Amino acid sequence: MKIAEPEWIEMRNNSSAKDWTDTADDYFGKNKSDYDFAVFLLGRNDKIYTQLKRHSLCKNGYVSQVVKSKSLQKKGVMSVCFKILLQINAKLGGISYKTIQDKSINDRKIMAIGVDSSHIKGKGTGVAMVATINDNFTNFYNKEEIIKEKSNKEQLQYCFSSFIDEAINSYKKENDESPNNIIIYRQGVSLQQKEFLKTEIAEIDFSCKNKNILYYYVLVNTKTTFKFFENPKKNVQFTNPGPGLLVIDGVTNRNFFEFYIQPQEVTQGSATPTCFHVAYGNMKFPEFIAKFTYDLCHIYSNWQGTVRIPNVIKAAEKLSKMTAKYKLDELNKKLEKGQAYL
Repeated sequence: MKIAEPEWIEMRNNSSAKDWTDTADDYFGKNKSDYDFAVFLLGRNDKIYTQLKRHSLCKNGYVSQVVKSKSLQKKGVMSVCFKILLQINAKLGGISYKTIQDKSINDRKIMAIGVDSSHIKGKGTGVAMVATINDNFTNFYNKEEIIKEKSNKEQLQYCFSSFIDEAINSYKKENDESPNNIIIYRQGVSLQQKEFLKTEIAEIDFSCKNKNILYYYVLVNTKTTFKFFENPKKNVQFTNPGPGLLVIDGVTNRNFFEFYIQPQEVTQGSATPTCFHVAYGNMKFPEFIAKFTYDLCHIYSNWQGTVRIPNVIKAAEKLSKMTAKYKLDELNKKLEKGQAYL
């Protein structure tokens, strides 16, 4: 990565959050560029982290990387620096990882969507929705909302169905055509709660049918009770299976379309596979979904390796947790695309 020498602005140690945000506003107001990007290096004054994130992500809409000094005092500082560079690269639209998809996948013009939610203490729930808008599945359209009543399912369903329409429009702007297929990965809903999704599914189904788009709605469960082991050689103890384990029968429910994947190599403890339950949908090629899901586990740009869930779910999880932890408002319109929230 080639990085030009930045412009430096030095702040006093006792500067308030407002001093920092006013300085950023003043600088960006005087200097117009193709993108607005700031790295905040915090010393002892690291309590202003939350205010800086709110200011950049919600209020003024510029990309920021906030680094606490104690993060650079840990062992393995080069590893920390490498991860910071990964985040900066993703925030500026770079691609850290991508998989080579079969031509038949690209021809189907697939958009993947991840949905996750996190509880906000005393407020309700932060819901994050992330959709891919390119054929590498590495560029995203994002939206998040705070639902003030945890039991207000109608509001949750409404924001999700409207998000799909917005995501389709964003995809069309990027590609000059709409997606033909949508795969929705939803975390935080158990198989037993599937019945409560009927209204939400009806709205999704209506929206997709009007646009001649096929879809799958997949429930993602990382807290499964199954453990799988393999015995590679005689007289060798059972070990965790290697990355790429796929289980589609034997222990799956014959009445449902579900499968288990373990995309990571686990060297400590016993591996817990992730269960994917295809709850609803009308796509005509179920044979590809397991491989496609496995591939998405390899291209989360905020981690040096494979994650247990597809990158769209991981990105939605990151955004929902930031919303809950820092009580973010809606993302600024300038940052609806990309990954400024990493």
